[in-house]
Amino acid sequence: MTSRPKTHLCIATGQNLPNLIAALQLSASRVLIVETPAMQESARYLRAALVEHGIDVEHHSFDDADPKGIVASAESLALKLGQTPMIFNVTGGHKLMTLALSEQLRMADDLHVIYCETPRGRIDWLSPNAETESLGNLLSIDDVLRVQGFRIQKRGEADAYWAAEADQRKLLTKELGDHADKLARFFGTLNRLADQCLGNEPNGPWLFQQELEFVPGGRPAEILNRAVEAQLLSWDGDTSVVFRSEAAARYFRGGWLEEYAWLKLRGIKPKDWSLNLQAVGIKSQSPNEFDALVVHHNKLLMIECKTSRFGRDSMKDASYIYKLAQLAQQVGGSMARSLLLSARQVSEEVRKRATESRVEILAAEDVRKLPEFLRTWMNA
Repeated sequence: MTSRPKTHLCIATGQNLPNLIAALQLSASRVLIVETPAMQESARYLRAALVEHGIDVEHHSFDDADPKGIVASAESLALKLGQTPMIFNVTGGHKLMTLALSEQLRMADDLHVIYCETPRGRIDWLSPNAETESLGNLLSIDDVLRVQGFRIQKRGEADAYWAAEADQRKLLTKELGDHADKLARFFGTLNRLADQCLGNEPNGPWLFQQELEFVPGGRPAEILNRAVEAQLLSWDGDTSVVFRSEAAARYFRGGWLEEYAWLKLRGIKPKDWSLNLQAVGIKSQSPNEFDALVVHHNKLLMIECKTSRFGRDSMKDASYIYKLAQLAQQVGGSMARSLLLSARQVSEEVRKRATESRVEILAAEDVRKLPEFLRTWMNA
């Protein structure tokens, strides 16, 4: 194999993941980022991600306003770099930029040209020899978010106490997720009671004792008995239910579905995953909360868990689906996908909106198919 230079030249773009991936895959020690006026902000995000891996970074301005400026910028950069051996990653930028740079950089002593084909999981080498190379499983959640202009503030499951409690009630959580379709009506009741319990937050006191409208039987009664065994509730077999803690109320208000996703992810073991993660945009500083983020083979999956019912407001539902799709693209780039995990069935209208927005849905009886979905996504 030909010796590969450790200096990389790349063009900042709105989708910088291929630039980061190639630098990590090929063990770059120095990356020269070509940035047009429109891509200065994006270049800063790429720099932050590269520096985090100990890679030296240089920025080079490039005028792409017209062909004359493009040629002049390419000539100027080539003169600065001289005969520096380098890998030129042509994944970013537009055609005139890459053509002009390729032409002017021919004076380099050892020029390698690559294209990072992330959807196909490979790097294509154009010179000095035409060949392909499979991409490794390289990126973490932090890498993906940072290069997209976000930084993590908090990872929810980093709390060992939370993880231990979730593990203790995993049989109850599995029961709820595996039989979500048969418990749809009862989910509505539990959501309402938990909301009432937490109704006075954040100042409290919480209304831990709540009244059911009926005496449960069958599977709902089994669920309540299991909740008693897990020390989440007190229930005497009648209509009175007492939440044992604020955390217990949050569990029944929807936290159980997030724990269900966590348990399945823990068993499958993708490259990186996190629940109840909070991230902020480097530019806006506005917080974003994610029920779950998963990264595997350099792509991101955003999972949103919902236990309340859709269908009350079609405009609100459509907006919700649209925001899921948009947020996934913002934090994960063009290859990111979003999954709505819904404990209750969703309408055909919601499904239609989701299909249009490229949002996947697992609802009611399909919730139990989450492991199958994750494995398919990971291997795609």
